[in-house]
Amino acid sequence: MSLKSAINHARRRREIYARRRNAILSVALAILVITGVAVVSFLPGSSKHLLHTRGRFHAHSWGHLLAFFAVSFTVVRIPATRMRRIVVSLGAILFGFLIEYGEHLYFHNPMEWKDVIVDTLGVVTGTVLAVLVTPSKKTA
Repeated sequence: MSLKSAINHARRRREIYARRRNAILSVALAILVITGVAVVSFLPGSSKHLLHTRGRFHAHSWGHLLAFFAVSFTVVRIPATRMRRIVVSLGAILFGFLIEYGEHLYFHNPMEWKDVIVDTLGVVTGTVLAVLVTPSKKTA
């Protein structure tokens, strides 16, 4: 093995290690964010009242936008290919819908479609930023 190929081999190993480390950190962060969103979504009514997140016309759109931005930004950075990122992004949109639908069933509230739309906007903005700051492979 020549010196040049040894240097290239060492460089590739460092890049692989860095990608794996970043993926592990992203998975851990994604688990925390997703768990946090799920827990806050199903807090008892008194806690939701304290957080001003109760009722059909509550004023917490920024909270939804930021929460689902964080969900999307963390999970979309994990896969390396564009197609997998699209699938994960669609999964984040589905997660937002299922959270809202679960709240509808659990709390017996009307379905909050505005929140579904805001959650989706959060996912889209998080996805766009994640794609811009994290390089991906061109193939699926």
